[in-house]
Amino acid sequence: MKLKITLTAFILGTVGFTSAQGTFIYDQQSTGITDGGFFLSATPFGQSFTPTLDSLGFVDLQLSSGVSTTIDVNIRSGSITGLLLGTSMPVTLQGSSSGVFDFLFSNPVTLTPGTQYFFEPVVVGPGDAQANTTSIQYPGGDLIANGAPVTAGDLWFREGVVTAVPEPASATLLVVAGVLFWKRRKL
Repeated sequence: MKLKITLTAFILGTVGFTSAQGTFIYDQQSTGITDGGFFLSATPFGQSFTPTLDSLGFVDLQLSSGVSTTIDVNIRSGSITGLLLGTSMPVTLQGSSSGVFDFLFSNPVTLTPGTQYFFEPVVVGPGDAQANTTSIQYPGGDLIANGAPVTAGDLWFREGVVTAVPEPASATLLVVAGVLFWKRRKL
């Protein structure tokens, strides 16, 4: 009986140790078939967007690069060179790479729904990268290259928030499985 109480206390104590997996909730996006792109060095460079959510936790961009380079994304208000509200954690594109890259913010950026904001991908390491564009017109903003709006298309992007979904830690699952196995052997 004493063993059962000890094992039960141990299991209940370890269940509290959980980790979290993020779930992306998309707010605004322009994700059609890509038809070209602009190099991030066409500064000031970025995309305006009009969120419906009150915060931003990530920006996804479709990028390509021929060399390794490190990039982060700034969120600005007022204009592409306006007040800096937040900067994502840097992402390194390795060698010749192409794909969708997640730019995560360690703290969500507070936004006012319905207000236009700007995201600005910036090369912070050596090299350069190309941000892919789509000819589908995103109604909530414009692509900006060399400081001027580009009306022929928009950047391929998604933005939104990341929510944490708690799940049991691996150690907890192993302990529970071990106890169940031990109990089954005793029967």
